[in-house]
Amino acid sequence: MDTEVELSRLLTTAVAATPGVTAVYASGSPIRAVLRVAAEVFGREDEPAKVTVAREDDGAVVVGVTIGVTDGAPVPTTMRLVGDAVRAVLLERDGAATITGIDVRVCRIEEGATAAR
Repeated sequence: MDTEVELSRLLTTAVAATPGVTAVYASGSPIRAVLRVAAEVFGREDEPAKVTVAREDDGAVVVGVTIGVTDGAPVPTTMRLVGDAVRAVLLERDGAATITGIDVRVCRIEEGATAAR
């Protein structure tokens, strides 16, 4: 399995388990989204990787994630917890890898929703 896809799936799982997160949405370019949907249509049964992971030439990691959140928790707090979850996975998996950026975006705030588990 491609290691970046595997890492993306690990990050997707960690982000989805973060308190206040109701959903993890596919991040990345529109072309990537189309390819992801096509893979699902043509029989890929596993959970798609939704968190984008890019490595720079020096091995530094840049992560992008788009989430839905519950209105029951402060959005900045939830975003910070997502960043912490991403850092924890990267630290556990890659050790001392440099993290150049973690781009957390909220695209939906759901009234009265409970966090996904």
